[in-house]
Amino acid sequence: MRENQEEDRRLLLFRILLAVLFVVLVGRLYYLQVYSYQKFKELSKGYRTSVIPIRAPRGKIYDRDKKVLVSNRLAYSVSIIPAEIDKLDLVLKRLDEIINLNVKKTKEKLKNASTNKPIILERDIDRKELILLEENKDEIPGLLIEKTPIREYIDQNFASHVLGYLSEISGAELKEREDYSLGDLIGKTGLELRYEEYLRGKKGKKLIEVNNLGQKVRTLGIKKPTPGYNLVLNLDYQLQKEVEQLLKSEIEKLIKLAKQDKDISQPPSGGAVIITNPKNGSILAMASYPDYNPEQFLTEITKKEWKKLNNSYTQPLLNRAVSTSAPSGSIFKIVTGSASLEELGITAKTKFYDPGYYKTGGVKFRNWYPGGQGEINFVDSIAWSNNTVFFKLGHRLYKKDKTLLQEYAREFGLGDKTQVDLPNEATGLVPGPAWRKKYFEKRENQIWYPGYTINLSIGQGNLRVSPIQLVNLVSAVANGGKLYQPLVVDKIVDSQGKVVKDIKPKLLNEIPVSKSHLKIIKKGMVGVTSYGTARSVFKDIPIKVAGKTGTAQTGRNRPNHGWFAGFAPADDPKIAITVFIEYGASSANTLPIAKGIIKEYFDLNNNFKSDKSAS
Repeated sequence: MRENQEEDRRLLLFRILLAVLFVVLVGRLYYLQVYSYQKFKELSKGYRTSVIPIRAPRGKIYDRDKKVLVSNRLAYSVSIIPAEIDKLDLVLKRLDEIINLNVKKTKEKLKNASTNKPIILERDIDRKELILLEENKDEIPGLLIEKTPIREYIDQNFASHVLGYLSEISGAELKEREDYSLGDLIGKTGLELRYEEYLRGKKGKKLIEVNNLGQKVRTLGIKKPTPGYNLVLNLDYQLQKEVEQLLKSEIEKLIKLAKQDKDISQPPSGGAVIITNPKNGSILAMASYPDYNPEQFLTEITKKEWKKLNNSYTQPLLNRAVSTSAPSGSIFKIVTGSASLEELGITAKTKFYDPGYYKTGGVKFRNWYPGGQGEINFVDSIAWSNNTVFFKLGHRLYKKDKTLLQEYAREFGLGDKTQVDLPNEATGLVPGPAWRKKYFEKRENQIWYPGYTINLSIGQGNLRVSPIQLVNLVSAVANGGKLYQPLVVDKIVDSQGKVVKDIKPKLLNEIPVSKSHLKIIKKGMVGVTSYGTARSVFKDIPIKVAGKTGTAQTGRNRPNHGWFAGFAPADDPKIAITVFIEYGASSANTLPIAKGIIKEYFDLNNNFKSDKSAS
């Protein structure tokens, strides 16, 4: 009996203990799931992982001798992860106090941003800003301060139009490029744009743990980025530097002269120089002036800087070597002369009479030399750039076929892109009957009269050519009739130097002009520099230079454009040159530049340089 009572007591105590434990457990569950629900909900929100992209270093850009032209350096960047921030306005205001953030622009930027991806707000912050951010990062949720690669242009304005610049990807570009993110830098011009797919590399990833304050707790894992491929150019650094200096000096001299001379209606607006190897089209130097510093675009550009870069007259961002077209003036006589040799039975010794003009249909087309040069042969008409002779030849070509001269112009690559490996190339224009019908509405304006071809024969009228087209044209004369694609890039290599893509010369066309006839044109071009229009400038050059000057009328009471195109040595061409000065008044102003290029390339004080243009 007593044993049964003891057993019942123990069972009761056990039940009471179970009941107490149950009450405690229920209470704890209530505390955790009900009473502390909001607290733990907030905590559960805060502790999570975030994937942070690691931007890849862009590929480097080298000159032909592997001198670094464009590289990368590490800089501190400021980013935020919007999903980690409750009060965005307060965070942006606090950042503005430290790094002078453009809050309005940043809000616009964040409108279409992914909330869980970091958005770069500022690149390349200075040491003072870095210290202040580190000191205050605990009160700025969602903040990331990291070292990221940023573009470094070794020589500031050097070859800026060729190399191009980077800037943040726009909203429109993002829609077309799903593999980019807001805040990414992308090539906008030059090689940076043209070879973007090779230069950009592949992003890496970093998995981090973030606490409830939006602060990084630890790194969980890293996948390293893949650097972009490197470009090896055909450009020669020293030659490019000299060309840029020659072009800049001449244009600035002309601008200064224009300010002093009231008879000059306006100064030159800019100019361009291109040097190629006529044997394969490789571009050894390409300069456009005025130029700019590509590093300006890596961070937010000021309104003052942007206004200067967008000057409507000088247009510093415009690559005049590739993207500008204008009448060529007398350089077009190479085309007219070649067509005449092929189609009209003209020879080197064919003689013409120049009274100072050519008259047809009651209209006088005047020679630049008012009194005329009397009897003159074909070769000398090139050397002296005799308009009268080419007026006559142009009219004869028109009589044979209204579009014959235009057809030869297109064979030389005019009116079409050269396919140079740079963006925004101008097509130019070779005007003819079909163009006139398309361009003008009134029927009386659609007729192609003989006078239009006569004007075209000396490179005037509605003709438009680019410097890159003209250097190709003279290269075809130099190499015996082959028209090559001009190329800035020689090859693309990986970080170990292994060739990813070898860019071979591409033959675009073989000019339908016999080599014997091209030799006659060449003889006339040698005459230009030895006894003709450019003799005074080239008289002390100890190598034979073939060239052609061109002074192109612009109308509208503006100064003429100045041109020079040629190659050297004439008998075994190593380089082809085109010099263009926009509103430069006369071709005479291009000649000191051309002469300086030849002296630099061939190092005339120390005999000949090694053949830079060899590939």
